[in-house]
Amino acid sequence: MELEKIDSFYKQLFRKAGLTIAVILVVAFVDIGLISNIEYNWNVWMVFMLTVVKIFFIVHLSFSQLVKIISQSHLLSHVLVLFTLLIGLIIFSFASDFAALHLIDDNNFKSNYDINSSIWTVFFEYFYLSIITFSSVGYGDIVPVSIVAKSTVILEVGLRFFVLVFGIANVNQIKINQE
Repeated sequence: MELEKIDSFYKQLFRKAGLTIAVILVVAFVDIGLISNIEYNWNVWMVFMLTVVKIFFIVHLSFSQLVKIISQSHLLSHVLVLFTLLIGLIIFSFASDFAALHLIDDNNFKSNYDINSSIWTVFFEYFYLSIITFSSVGYGDIVPVSIVAKSTVILEVGLRFFVLVFGIANVNQIKINQE
């Protein structure tokens, strides 16, 4: 395949993903930087609602880009880049949601760790939780306790199933070019 077509694919992918990436980053900042510092009972539900908004953008990106790959591209590397991007966005997105829920009320999760330290330590621990949740390993060292935390974990697992099942169901339609 010509280098221009490969480059144009990646430019197009990251241009399309730009809005989704921006939404995830802005919501992460709002969740962790603003909502977690507000002293209201409903702010955990704001985090949950913003999670639902992010899911819409991720699902839209999944559909639009996988359909484009199936119709125009025949490189396995394009499929792998798309799935790497989607998985990374999902893990980062939910890590910020979990961290925000913890910062709002550390009783949203039960943990053996003392993660009441810096915001980076809290984010790292919930990044770890998001990876473990996405991979469905579930060590149990951090456990969602509140309804909102459990619902957010359910959303991540549901989104993982959607992305993987949708991707696997459509990969057989891609005619792989070995170039």
